[in-house]
Amino acid sequence: MIQEYNILQKIENDNTICLEDLINLYYPDVFRYCLWHTPNRQAAEDATQETFLKTIRYFKKYIHCGKFKSYVYKVASNVCIDIWRKKGMESLPENLAYMENGFAQTEFDLDLKCLVENLPEKYREIVLLRFAQDLSMREIAEIENIPLRTVQSRLRAALKQIKKNVRKGEQAHE
Repeated sequence: MIQEYNILQKIENDNTICLEDLINLYYPDVFRYCLWHTPNRQAAEDATQETFLKTIRYFKKYIHCGKFKSYVYKVASNVCIDIWRKKGMESLPENLAYMENGFAQTEFDLDLKCLVENLPEKYREIVLLRFAQDLSMREIAEIENIPLRTVQSRLRAALKQIKKNVRKGEQAHE
């Protein structure tokens, strides 16, 4: 948080060298987010680049309330949605199975993908932001533009549904 604040202050004072520090700070997380929300690795790379271009282009319009990271994620979310629209899709895919399987994922990411792919979109996004991106409930509320209590209740409902699905899977393997 202090590192973010220092970088943002320097950028505000027209220290453009710090733009690279800002990108380095968030690039891995934004790229991972874009991998989950675009059809393939190339689209994720493009979305990540576009996210940082827009973040830098509109930096002067950013109102410093909340974490800057939440703002960057919101930009990434909008860029990913635009990519799906440009691909001629009317809406985002309902099932994560449409996502490319070829990108390298950690074992945790694979397990998480299997567990969340059957969740409704409103739950899926919160679970991904919380566990794949390790964001706080408050950050998720800012990104999704919903009340904190709604985030908490949706996460609770999602975890309950995941638990139910895990039990069904265990029973099927017995």
